[in-house]
Amino acid sequence: MSSLSQMIERCKSKCGISADFTGGEILAKVLAQNDDSGRHGVLIPIEAYEFFPRLVIDDPDENATTFFNARDLGNGEETELAWKYYQRYPERRITRLDKRLNNRVEGQRRLVVFLRFDGDDVAPRFAFLAACEADDPIGFSSTLTAVFGEAPKTTGSFIRLPIEAPSFIKDETLTELLRRFDAISNAWIPSKREGPTGVGYTLEQLIGVEENNSGDADFFGIELKCKANKKGSPQGKINLFQQAPQWADTSLSGLGRLKIIGKQDASTGRYQCYSEVKVSENNLGLSLVLRPSDSLIDLVKSPEVCIGYWPWATLESRLIQKHSRLAFIKADVRSPKKSQEFNYFEFTYCEKPSIASFIRLVEDGRIVFEFTMSEKERGIVRNHGYPWRLGGTDYLSQLFASQVRLRGPEL
Repeated sequence: MSSLSQMIERCKSKCGISADFTGGEILAKVLAQNDDSGRHGVLIPIEAYEFFPRLVIDDPDENATTFFNARDLGNGEETELAWKYYQRYPERRITRLDKRLNNRVEGQRRLVVFLRFDGDDVAPRFAFLAACEADDPIGFSSTLTAVFGEAPKTTGSFIRLPIEAPSFIKDETLTELLRRFDAISNAWIPSKREGPTGVGYTLEQLIGVEENNSGDADFFGIELKCKANKKGSPQGKINLFQQAPQWADTSLSGLGRLKIIGKQDASTGRYQCYSEVKVSENNLGLSLVLRPSDSLIDLVKSPEVCIGYWPWATLESRLIQKHSRLAFIKADVRSPKKSQEFNYFEFTYCEKPSIASFIRLVEDGRIVFEFTMSEKERGIVRNHGYPWRLGGTDYLSQLFASQVRLRGPEL
């Protein structure tokens, strides 16, 4: 049994976790200077928002707080923690933690570990452990090593893992990708392509990835996703993969199906369907209907006409094929002249995509399906594919059970 597994078993014993709890996650952070136990709290990275209970934000211009109970593994007591949204920044923090985290000693690290135990028919149970290098160097070191493994352990580092996962280890592929990233990061580089795809295309060219439309991942099994960290710019959708539904009526031709799902162009009379489909019905009467009991997502045309469906197993297979491993990279942007320049500064590694998380994001309207079909001359149907797309980079990490920031601010 690994030291991390041993630590988890001890935590289960202290929390009285029964066999009803079959899974869960662990989230750990080496605290930054502005993290503390109370007044400011511990800043939570956006990749870990879904770890905690749902935080309802009715008005983004107003602060919001959700309270939840967690067992302090330091003293064994049940504590009410506050999960806070601060609109000013905006950011989210956990407060009411162990006051030992306020013991700032120069050169000495502070660590908080959160645990969540999940079960099918029971509410999640939370626990946390606070540790300071200055107070308990031996226990601090063993806990830090058990949780982080080969991940960075410097100020601001964080890691999120399934509770049954081993400690994090970098393999040869990830090590090589990081080496190439380090060679081009933290320097201003002119874009190699105009437009919004320039940030990703430039990165791929710099690290030696040829542009392709393959269904497989970019760098020897690791998919690359880039975000231009430009203030005021809207988030663009992210293509996850292409997957057509299994059609309910297989006798229909492409044009016959297009006539059902689409509409006629007023000027040409030809049918087309460029439509985003989500759980809420769109202007064409199309929607996605989740059927958890059958592990299916239906494609429905009102009133309740099933056009097709996707088995969850098919979607999971495509998700794993394309995104079993992912490097999410951020870049600052500037435009000193007419062309853009990028400074690649942050690298977060994700793995273990979850079909349960995928379905939850569909339910929340964060993942959508799109039609891109149109009728051409002589009744020929042109189809640009069947993409499943994510509504923005902020939701990307929510697909994955494991995340660790390997490069970035304060690391």
